[in-house]
Amino acid sequence: MPRKPKRPCPGRGPRRTICRNLIDSNERCCPECAPYDKWLQKKYDQDRGNSAERGYDAAWRKVRLLKIAQDPICEMCIKEGEVRPTEMVHHIKPIETHPELRLDMENLMSLCNRHHEELEKGGRWGKV
Repeated sequence: MPRKPKRPCPGRGPRRTICRNLIDSNERCCPECAPYDKWLQKKYDQDRGNSAERGYDAAWRKVRLLKIAQDPICEMCIKEGEVRPTEMVHHIKPIETHPELRLDMENLMSLCNRHHEELEKGGRWGKV
C-alpha cells in the first residue's frame, strides 16, 4: 500500500526561521522543532487560561447537556435538509463580550463539528 508523501514541518526551530525538514503526515513537527513547539503550546495554554476561567465550569456543563437534550440535531443541518447529531453547543454572542449570556438558552445553538468550525472561522454561515 502506498504511503502518504512527507510534508514540510510547520515548526519554527531554534533559529526561529521556517523549518526545512520533511515529516510524515501523522507528525506534528520534526524532532528539531519539538522542544520549541511544546514551549509555545504551554505558553499559549497559560495565556488562555483553563476552561473554568474561560466560563466553561460545572454550571456550563449542565446547561450544555440541557441544550443537547432539547436540540439533539444540528440546527444548521436542519436548515440545509440534513440530519447530523449535535456535537457542540455554540454561543451566538461570545462569552468574552457578553458574559451575562453565558448560560442563557436563547444565546445557544446546537451544532455538528462541521458547522461549528464554519461559524468559528466566519465561513459560509458567517456570524449568526
